Amino acid sequence: MSNIEKEYPKTLQEVLNDLWCAKKFMLTGMIVGVICAGIFIFSAVPHYKAQMIVSPANPMNGAEVSSLLADDNLFALRYLAQRVGVSSSSDFVRFETTYSGASVAALLLKDTAIVSGLSQDKSFLFSKKDKDWNAARLSEYIEKNVRMNNVGTSSMRYMSYNHSSPEFAAYFLHHIHRTTDELIRVKIRKAAAKRILYLEDMITNTMNPEHRRALTTLLLEQERLQMLVSIETPYAAIVIEPAFVFQKAVWPNVMFVFVTFLFVGIILGFAIYNLTAGIFKEKNAAPFTSEKQKRWYKSDNHNSNEKILDEKDIIEAAK
Repeated sequence: MSNIEKEYPKTLQEVLNDLWCAKKFMLTGMIVGVICAGIFIFSAVPHYKAQMIVSPANPMNGAEVSSLLADDNLFALRYLAQRVGVSSSSDFVRFETTYSGASVAALLLKDTAIVSGLSQDKSFLFSKKDKDWNAARLSEYIEKNVRMNNVGTSSMRYMSYNHSSPEFAAYFLHHIHRTTDELIRVKIRKAAAKRILYLEDMITNTMNPEHRRALTTLLLEQERLQMLVSIETPYAAIVIEPAFVFQKAVWPNVMFVFVTFLFVGIILGFAIYNLTAGIFKEKNAAPFTSEKQKRWYKSDNHNSNEKILDEKDIIEAAK
């Protein structure tokens, strides 16, 4: 590289000249990119997206609310504030954080259909089937592949999952929801049962009427909670829209793959030309250079910058 090239960057005409000289390399890169994109598309296994909508479950229905308010007591208002407001929201947060946990994964692996479907999940035809599943690996798999996104600004969530089998994708989402909700229900039922036993023992051994009244109120709340978790309805998260599958495969994206490989092929072709420019550079193949510029670089007679002053010129200039 000359001192002039180091001091001044390339002009637009010089860049266009380089592109024109590298046209054969870039065309070859385009062809190679299209071939590679075709191989990628035909070897990829199409994946379909299953999606369902869930929201916080409200264990209180209208009939239960009416029965509580009919007594016209403070316990009813306090119970509604605890169960309908804060607790139902916390149960849904618990659902969001535990659906990908190892406890849920261990229960899912007991279903042979899920193990078989997971073994069929592969990105390419030549990929090996993964049959060695355990709770830890499935937990990582669910956290990576099962997404939960907001539905606008509401408390509802999209649960989505991609798989090569549309039927299994919907089946897997349904069982993740059912297993997680049931696991939360069982844990709350056990905790409520332990509290009930403790409160009953405390009431038996307490003689103070005020203390007995407070303990009885707490016992009634735990018994109602145990009743709610015993009902065979969703407790933490309720399904608003059952799992459905999009008809069009979401992976691979044919247009994106072809455009990406084509662009990469062009870039690689131009890069190879630059690396081998001293060997393959085409002479007189730059149509973007004007005649004046050609004379500047090629003609010794017309390039005033290349004239060397002789002694006579120096003497005349001094006079």
